[in-house]
Amino acid sequence: MCTSSCSYEIRVNKDDIMHHCRFSIEKKLGNGDPSITCCEYVRNANVEEICEAFTEADKAKIALWKWVKVTRKCGNALATWHDCAGYVVQPPMS
Repeated sequence: MCTSSCSYEIRVNKDDIMHHCRFSIEKKLGNGDPSITCCEYVRNANVEEICEAFTEADKAKIALWKWVKVTRKCGNALATWHDCAGYVVQPPMS
């Protein structure tokens, strides 16, 4: 179970990802192709907990499908059918 310090760490990681991956996940920027720095943060994050930490304000800024693409490209993919902040992760396209 997460303690208050765990919640803080998740929020910090989410905020770092929102900052370092903004050009990959924001609705009006990029196409989901992450930078090396973005991938460093994603690889070290609990991506499922990041999904749970996304707020309505975050979701207004980002495209969740881009977040899913970033997790895959960075090698820390969300599981297929996982509900990420209301977006159900689909199987990768072949």
